[in-house]
Amino acid sequence: MIFIIFDLEATCWKDTFVPHRQEVIEVGAYSVNSFGEFLDTFQKFVKPVKSPVLSSYCRSLTGIDQRDIDKSARFDVVMDQMQDWVFHFESEFVFCSWGKKDMSLLSADAKDLKLDLSWITHHIDLKEQYNEMKGNNKPLGLARSLEMEKIDFEGNAHRALPDAFNLSKLFIKYLDHWRY
Repeated sequence: MIFIIFDLEATCWKDTFVPHRQEVIEVGAYSVNSFGEFLDTFQKFVKPVKSPVLSSYCRSLTGIDQRDIDKSARFDVVMDQMQDWVFHFESEFVFCSWGKKDMSLLSADAKDLKLDLSWITHHIDLKEQYNEMKGNNKPLGLARSLEMEKIDFEGNAHRALPDAFNLSKLFIKYLDHWRY
């Protein structure tokens, strides 16, 4: 079994007025085997269709440069690349993310482009399971959960690959506790 621990970054605005729904602008993932070993990484920027120019707030929050977005591929191309990456493991796989938002962003972008993501057959919401495991009445965010577990956050927050890496460390710590 291969676990695809992934995170997304999306278009965002500081104001309450949002010109369009959020679109994926970065995909980051770590593959982890059933022994808790890191196998590989996947990281791609994605060119949004509805809001191709990032807001200054989004650039500041994520540290993603507009030039990286301008030269990136569309969501459908990046998802084809990710599918190839996942399938090269030639093993059963489960997608894992912190919360439901990442899967809903994937689904919304796929729907807009009439893209079939049926190859993603199983998803674990690690946030829900972690907070349930810890008996937290109020769900904790990833940063606070890592802090509670004394796991140092490495890299820049609000970037897909570092967020996926830090989530992977929490995932590996409780490797035998996740339900899938």
